[in-house]
Amino acid sequence: MSLEKAIRIVEGEVSNDSIREPSPGYVIDGLTPKVVFYPRDVDELSIMMKNISKEGLKVIPMVNRSKLFLGNVPKGYDVALDLGRVHRVIEPDLEEMVGVFGVSASLMDVRRELSRLNRRLPIDPPLSSRSSIGGVFSCNLFGPLAYTFMSTRDITLRVRAVMPDGTIVRWGTGMIKDVAGYNIKRLFIGSCGSLGIIYEVMTRIAAIPEVISVARLNGELDLLVMRRLKPVGAVVINGTTYLRFEGVKEEVEYRLGKLSEVSRSDVFYGGEADDLWYRLTSMDELFDNYTTVLKVITPQYVLGDALKGVRADYVVKMPMLGEAYLGFREPLNLDFINSLRTRVSELGGYVITMKAPLDVKRNIDVWGLQQNLDIMAKLKSVFDPGNTMCYGRFVGGI
Repeated sequence: MSLEKAIRIVEGEVSNDSIREPSPGYVIDGLTPKVVFYPRDVDELSIMMKNISKEGLKVIPMVNRSKLFLGNVPKGYDVALDLGRVHRVIEPDLEEMVGVFGVSASLMDVRRELSRLNRRLPIDPPLSSRSSIGGVFSCNLFGPLAYTFMSTRDITLRVRAVMPDGTIVRWGTGMIKDVAGYNIKRLFIGSCGSLGIIYEVMTRIAAIPEVISVARLNGELDLLVMRRLKPVGAVVINGTTYLRFEGVKEEVEYRLGKLSEVSRSDVFYGGEADDLWYRLTSMDELFDNYTTVLKVITPQYVLGDALKGVRADYVVKMPMLGEAYLGFREPLNLDFINSLRTRVSELGGYVITMKAPLDVKRNIDVWGLQQNLDIMAKLKSVFDPGNTMCYGRFVGGI
């Protein structure tokens, strides 16, 4: 392995400001990279990856660095690959109701640009206020709107990526049904950069409805009652329920009328409702102020059983998805996490340790998955045989 050789070759082929000294903002789990590569475009990115792979270096890609806490402790970290300027395109097609978005475009910029055209990207992932397209799609992050619009992975039609050896590829055609075997683009969405670097996605977009409303009510509703009200999404934060309704005015008012029959609520409309919803589902307070964040995923009807007796300091539930985020101010011991994982597993779910102190992360697989690890390892060996990408950070330490 020769970092100096890789840097020397890359310096001769890229712009002067594309190689940087590492700063504290690039530290991951106590590890500092030896160098930061800052490609100007996809061609420079390809050149960098070709030489990184050839010299056997270990690289971790990032854009806004808002989710560096996510994943297992790296087994190697030579190069921080900062994609902050590589591809910022935002190109909606209003007739086809699709959009092409570059890895470096922020999710907030995409929201603003589409809103001007009466369109939207129908996802509401955690940390949306500070995330890039690359971060959201590579990690398949989504929020309660997935109940109606499906997950980030599901709305993706095409992926363009740079492979570990620098090859530029495209997966998908822009059509909803475009494969007969392995759906490679779905593998990339959610691989957290462990198979290659997504630099562009094509996704479905949606029209902004005539009316948007968010109802806030104290307490929680029974899941069956909630479903009968037909919100497009529901989130419960520390015991306060928020239901989002949208559509034509008559439909929204009808749903709110049905809600008034079962609970009193405060109702917000329009831009105020939309801003409130994205502020809630971004969960910035949870990730900023709590040392440990666990994500519990179960079948919808057993989420309550999975959380019974768990005393978290901050709780976000998405009951219509069967998901919850639990925040703890004090560090957790491994026995608690393993006990919760056992209970949730018996209910058909699993627990992801989204954020935790380093001494905890060193002793667990944060992803909490036990099935299909052999298949994941084989896929990793096919796409990244040199363990160049995010070495050790993904499921099973691959």
